[in-house]
Amino acid sequence: MRLRSIISSNAHGGRVNVTPMIDVVMVLIIFYLLVGQLAIDRRTEINPPSTATGIVETQDQDPITLGVHTDGSLTLNGEPIELARLEGEMRGQILRDPTLAVSVRADRAAPFGTVRPVLQAVRGAGVDQVELVTERLP
Repeated sequence: MRLRSIISSNAHGGRVNVTPMIDVVMVLIIFYLLVGQLAIDRRTEINPPSTATGIVETQDQDPITLGVHTDGSLTLNGEPIELARLEGEMRGQILRDPTLAVSVRADRAAPFGTVRPVLQAVRGAGVDQVELVTERLP
């Protein structure tokens, strides 16, 4: 019984059979594409209010994104956070980069009573630029 090797010996020298490696790489690419689609950030769960006016975001860097959900829960860049920790976390972010902007994405069904403390915490942290994210009406 003759065993096959990944290195074939012939008159032209040894050659490496890369077909198994290509198969593995393709499986990994498909795996990461699927995982990437499943790990979409929580911004899709928030339905922002609609407006007829406003400006389109044109920033070179991603802003810090705060999400306010209908049940009053908060997210900071997609990760859950408590309101009591928000101001301290924002101060830390601003100390690292004072030019960062903060975008607040509040759900249209969230009462303003849940959005106002978030805005106060952001202002208390010393943030200069706060944006309220909305959708443009068609």
